[in-house]
Amino acid sequence: ARLGAEAMSLYNHVANKDELIGLMLDAVAAEIHDPQPDAEPLAAVRRVAVATREAFVRHPWAAGAWLEHVPGPARSRQMEVLLQLFAESGLAPDLAHHGYHAVNNHVLGYTLQEIGMALGSGDDLEAGASEFLAGLDADRFPHTIHHVHEHLEGRTSSSFELVLDLIFDGLVRLDAARRG
Repeated sequence: ARLGAEAMSLYNHVANKDELIGLMLDAVAAEIHDPQPDAEPLAAVRRVAVATREAFVRHPWAAGAWLEHVPGPARSRQMEVLLQLFAESGLAPDLAHHGYHAVNNHVLGYTLQEIGMALGSGDDLEAGASEFLAGLDADRFPHTIHHVHEHLEGRTSSSFELVLDLIFDGLVRLDAARRG
């Protein structure tokens, strides 16, 4: 109202809600900087993956919509950079292909889980965990109960980067084993 614009005037600039969300997603992708040109390829992919997760944490709505919209220029550029880095990594082409997808799947999946858990943070998380634990038989689910308590007591740390490193280590190991 202060700008003298009405809600529907937005559609003078974009065709529909899908286009608007696509542009918003592209703005999120533009926050993810390209790696240094002289960086080792897999180390550069790792930095982009960490930066992507950080962008999703800043914009929690984006991870869930990421694959539902056609990539714009910034997202396309990010895809190209990652695919080029995997191509330059020295991995066999099929492992580079699978590595690209494994890293992207990990970033999205981990972030969606992290955001989902954060939505129930604080008292709500503890109440939800208490309700979940109350429904478990301690004799049948001792490991699950212990695991939930570890999270509630803060005795666990983020496994995002650990799993990311396992992906890279696995790709390199598979490639080396194939080469003999």
